[in-house]
Amino acid sequence: MRKRAAAAALLLCAACAAAPPAEPPPAQGRLADAQARAAALIRAGDPAGAARSYEDALRIAASVEDADAIAANAINLSVVYQWLGRHAEARKVLSIVVDDARRPFPEVRRLQAELRQAIVELALNEPAAAAALAARAVQRCAGACAYAATLLNVQAEIALATGNAGQASAHAQTALERARGRGNRAESANALRAMGRARLLRGDAASARPLLEQALELDRALADPRKILADLNELSRAAAQAGDAEAARGYAERALAVSRASERGRIPELEAGLKRP
Repeated sequence: MRKRAAAAALLLCAACAAAPPAEPPPAQGRLADAQARAAALIRAGDPAGAARSYEDALRIAASVEDADAIAANAINLSVVYQWLGRHAEARKVLSIVVDDARRPFPEVRRLQAELRQAIVELALNEPAAAAALAARAVQRCAGACAYAATLLNVQAEIALATGNAGQASAHAQTALERARGRGNRAESANALRAMGRARLLRGDAASARPLLEQALELDRALADPRKILADLNELSRAAAQAGDAEAARGYAERALAVSRASERGRIPELEAGLKRP
């Protein structure tokens, strides 16, 4: 989108080379600067600094009543708050979008915010609230939007949180099919991990391990330390459940090494405010 916009801008300049480029309004320039700072701080591995910049961006967006920018920055800020363990604050900032029916937020932003808040509610150990928010997002998605696989994976996580292995497995299997159909490796990995966890919940460690190994392979290709850590922890659990103490210890040691190495490492960039925590 940005490349196409840049190309269009070049064509316009070619047609009227003498016209000076239009300057953005001061508030919009400050908004763009704050968002750029946040993105740079995320790449530098400074989530606390990124949170402050997203807070600035959110204030500027509110001052000019830019509904889309308000929603986008609230969503991204909620992700960073979760990385920092500030789940209650993540819930509060998402309420700006989720609980305000009067403001003209784009429909996709409302869906993203509901999906994000479902994830936050899971982190706060509120699966019933998470299920209600996921149901709202599912209605907006109608089963065919770009976030269908993500929604199904969140529903699988909700089922796991309530001990329903069968439902979790069904949601994750459908999520895997949707994700593979769209070439979405991140959600494919999330689905495989959820399927593996569902097998562990049933006590079937033997069939869980191959699924978790597939998730790990994808997450390593995506270079996502948080997901690699989750995969290794689940693999350690699976090996322990299967009675393979040596393998369990090996996975646990690898998980510890990843955790230590990634403490000050690069944090993956946000994608439409929907990176999983």
